[in-house]
Amino acid sequence: DGIHEDLNRVLNKPYIEDKEGDGTNDEGDAIIAWQNYLLRDKSIIVDLFQGQLRNMLSCRNKCVQKDDGTPGCGHKSVKFEPFMYLSLPISDKTSTLADCIE
Repeated sequence: DGIHEDLNRVLNKPYIEDKEGDGTNDEGDAIIAWQNYLLRDKSIIVDLFQGQLRNMLSCRNKCVQKDDGTPGCGHKSVKFEPFMYLSLPISDKTSTLADCIE
């Protein structure tokens, strides 16, 4: 993070409102989220090592039920968030770096 801040090419960072999607236009929402991120954070570190994750929250309120009887009102909130570090599980069968990549 420190190296990115030192190399950030954006000097005046504008305020950007987070946009929340509903899952109906993921590709468009992802593009807009990434463009908004680059308005504040643009460095060689971002170019090489950062990416985006799709996070979705669904209402599961037990006080409300949908027509099919499942809990929650069905409201979905989808956000695309940047990441620099991505932790992935490694199985017990993995013995080499090549195994991890495959």
